[in-house]
Amino acid sequence: MDVKARSKAMREILTRLVERSNGAIEVKVFGDKVILDEDVENWPRCDVLISFFSTDFPLDKAISYVKLRSPHCINDLPPQALLWDRRLVGMVLDHLKVPTPRRLEVSRDGGPKVDEELRDLMKTKIGISLGGFQVTPEVTMREDGNAIIIDGQVMEKPFVEKPVSGEDHNVYIYFRGGGGRRLFRKVGNKSSELDPQLNFPRTDGSYIYEKFVDVDNSEDIKVYTVGKEYTHAETRKSPFVDGVVRRNTEGKEIRFITHLSDEEKVWASRISDGFGQMVCGFDMLRCDNGRTSQVIDVNGWSFVKGNDTYYDKAAEILASLCIRVAASPERPLPAAEATIEEPTWLLKANVTVFRHADRTPKQKLKFNFPIGEHWTQPFVTLLNGEREEIILRERAQLNRIAIAVEEAKGLGADGEDLVKLTQLNNALFSKIDLPGTKAQLKPVYSKKQPGQVRKLTKLTLVFKWGGEFTHSARYQSRDLGENMKKDISIMNKDILRNVKIYTSSERRVVASAEIFAAALFDNNTASTTSSNLSANGGAPSSRSSTDGGHASGSQFTPRRENSIPAQRPPKLIVRKDLLDDSNAAKDLMDDVKKRLKILLRPGEPEKRPELTWPKSMKKEPVEVVKEVIELLSKFRDIMRRNWETMDVDRIQERWCCGDEPWLFRERWEKLFEDFCDVKQEKFDPSRVSELYDTIKYCALHHRTFLFSIFSEHGEGIEQQGQDRRLHELYGRAKALFDLVAPQEYGIEPEEKEEIGVLTSLPLLRNVVGDLERARNNEECSLTLYFTKESHIHTLVNLVLLSGLPIANRRIPELDYCVSPAFELYERNHGRGKSDKEYSIKLSLSEGAHSSNVLDSALDARHSLNVQPRRKLTQHLPYSLVIERLSKHFGRVPEDDDTGPDTPYETIDALQAPVASSTPADDP
Repeated sequence: MDVKARSKAMREILTRLVERSNGAIEVKVFGDKVILDEDVENWPRCDVLISFFSTDFPLDKAISYVKLRSPHCINDLPPQALLWDRRLVGMVLDHLKVPTPRRLEVSRDGGPKVDEELRDLMKTKIGISLGGFQVTPEVTMREDGNAIIIDGQVMEKPFVEKPVSGEDHNVYIYFRGGGGRRLFRKVGNKSSELDPQLNFPRTDGSYIYEKFVDVDNSEDIKVYTVGKEYTHAETRKSPFVDGVVRRNTEGKEIRFITHLSDEEKVWASRISDGFGQMVCGFDMLRCDNGRTSQVIDVNGWSFVKGNDTYYDKAAEILASLCIRVAASPERPLPAAEATIEEPTWLLKANVTVFRHADRTPKQKLKFNFPIGEHWTQPFVTLLNGEREEIILRERAQLNRIAIAVEEAKGLGADGEDLVKLTQLNNALFSKIDLPGTKAQLKPVYSKKQPGQVRKLTKLTLVFKWGGEFTHSARYQSRDLGENMKKDISIMNKDILRNVKIYTSSERRVVASAEIFAAALFDNNTASTTSSNLSANGGAPSSRSSTDGGHASGSQFTPRRENSIPAQRPPKLIVRKDLLDDSNAAKDLMDDVKKRLKILLRPGEPEKRPELTWPKSMKKEPVEVVKEVIELLSKFRDIMRRNWETMDVDRIQERWCCGDEPWLFRERWEKLFEDFCDVKQEKFDPSRVSELYDTIKYCALHHRTFLFSIFSEHGEGIEQQGQDRRLHELYGRAKALFDLVAPQEYGIEPEEKEEIGVLTSLPLLRNVVGDLERARNNEECSLTLYFTKESHIHTLVNLVLLSGLPIANRRIPELDYCVSPAFELYERNHGRGKSDKEYSIKLSLSEGAHSSNVLDSALDARHSLNVQPRRKLTQHLPYSLVIERLSKHFGRVPEDDDTGPDTPYETIDALQAPVASSTPADDP
């Protein structure tokens, strides 16, 4: 399925595989549309097939294809059905003489079902007889509750209870004396939870009971094979320990390389060969200080994540295999020489909208000037007659605001107005040299009336600082470009011949687009990620975890050129009208923000199923707000005390992103004021976003300082295991953020739709136009838009409310680099333009996100990697998607005199300094 075939690990291996062969190997991804909707006669022909079971994958259909076309299978398809039943896995492991923990089985379903073809295959392959009816055994608990008795055989606690289905991850451990731990598929940063009431085994199905193994270092081992000769092994913290998953910056579980003994390598070879799975993974336990090992599960197709040495070796072995198959005299008619090529679906165009990469927290002060007052005239003069918003960014420009403040004081500003002017002057003085400091002057004029001059009715000054592109954003933007290049090169490399990139005028958005474009067209990208291979077959580097011999057959030398034709990145096109902030929905959004408090009312999440509120919280939102305020009050006291008693300048050696301790304190003091110094009934829920944003930012960029300054005794990050209050604050802030933030763009569906139309209708109209042009032109295309959070939220809302059948309406947090994507697929029956079919599929990546950033392992990049895309829709008919997305196109916006009267500004990505220099604050 696409989610597996286009995963990062698969992309890394497939792109290397093509490079190793100097283009002699062509990769075809069948895709969900072909696999699910087409008959196997219409599937593409191939010489070598990579096919493996995953959710929704039609294994029987794939087996029929293999019978029809006879490709060489990397992983045999029929034996993959064995992995669905843990009883069958155990039988095969026993037959292969691979050690496993002692187990007893309770089959209440008559035993595992094995079809006759698979039974005969395994009998011929390894001599095992599978299947046969099993009588339900007698199951009792011993009187003391510390053992289960199955047909007279006793299993003492602690033991492990596993459902027989390999797809069911609800595994229970029962402790001696009572209680237990429930294991489950990882959710966020949890993989298990303690249950003191877990005493009696389940009776609602068939289960396997295994002796609990007390493993070395509380770790289990994941083993990966690529053929019988090559293995890679990693340790991870066992989910039996505390259920907390340690993750790296990619959001993957943290693992450590380990080596296998000679005996363990033999088991790996037997498992790979016996199950017929060349690329395979299995789980193993070690105990008795490494003297004893036992295999507890076989997973089938599995890849190592984030290890370049593994990717290189796997690609080398698979490429050698492909060349051997191509040279074999026994192979069937080659795919390249097939006389009739069945029409198949091909990615024709991709239109993706990106949010910019990581930024520093934004802060602002807002001032409204009453136009009728005489003292406001100096600020009106700053407009210099402009009818649109102007931005003052240079020091000299900002100094003009300071002069206007003094002039306003001299013209009689007093009372509350004088207090605001003094506050503005103080902010100017302290922030004028900080990165990202700017002032926006936003005029509002009366509507056009025949024969009348439009008058200035309102003037707003917004003074902002922060919101600047970070060093982490550089890596995110670059990785985003590299990953898209690899994905497109696998799906249809011709798309990269026709690329257009649009960006807003915001500096952090432009910087994201510049670096992305440079990476997308960097022809050294793929080759620089590969490790060096020696002429004799590629000895692994010293940091490799690999074992086993070299791949046999032809050897390949990596080439410097990618198979994608070299070309310069296109100029970036600045589209303020599509991608910059719009004031069109401002009044409606202000009204929505005033009503956000209704989300905190008791029972509101139950009344509104579309709201996101974790069941694990077991509290009403208003109670969680109270807990957040209490935690922040404690942290304010701790921070102020530590500021007096500690040398804050020495807590953290280096600061990035232009930050300093005084800015850290100022940021948090503002949060303390907003949360702790107001009555709870007057609490502004929109402030939750700033709290959540600040916690995440500090956890990524200033974690040492964060944990130290908020520690009761200033112990620092090493004490976080004992003091989990920051984690409690983060968890509550996250829950409130997920509840409130999406509703800032409309609480009711009608509001979401109206705000979406006012903000992102021009962008959606362009996206639809791009899809229509791609459908009507012969040329493939890639069209990319880079914008801000508001446009992403409102665009996604328009899609969700369009009437399209959405596969999953639970939209995740839309983090930095989030990207809704629209993919157009074409099938050409070869009889002219009228004989083509078109399909559109929508997907969404939640961006650079971690389920718990406080527990994510960090390197000097301080960067979270972008998460893979998940489908928003299945493949849908082209006409249906265009019709539903165009439902609002009849609306014509009012003429506000803001249309461009000059050609759009363009930026040369290759000359962009941000894309070619190392930031000064990069640790």
